[in-house]
Amino acid sequence: MPERAASDEAPIPPVANDAAIHAGPPAEIRDVLLRLQSPPLNPVTRARNWVEMEIPKSQRGPGWDRHWRELEAYAESAAIWTASSE
Repeated sequence: MPERAASDEAPIPPVANDAAIHAGPPAEIRDVLLRLQSPPLNPVTRARNWVEMEIPKSQRGPGWDRHWRELEAYAESAAIWTASSE
């Protein structure tokens, strides 16, 4: 079987969206990737992520999401928490 020269090979046709492949993911996907790659600033959200990795959905009660959202809101609020000094 004779060897083929490199010039004998057919050129690879360009893909219709070749530029899009090399440009990276669209902006919406980049935003999601950034959110997944960087930890949330809210400490309650970070805790929720860890807890939800351990507790399956089947064991979470009906108030699960509301509970976490309220805690996240408290952590994000600009309120100054003080303890009474009695």
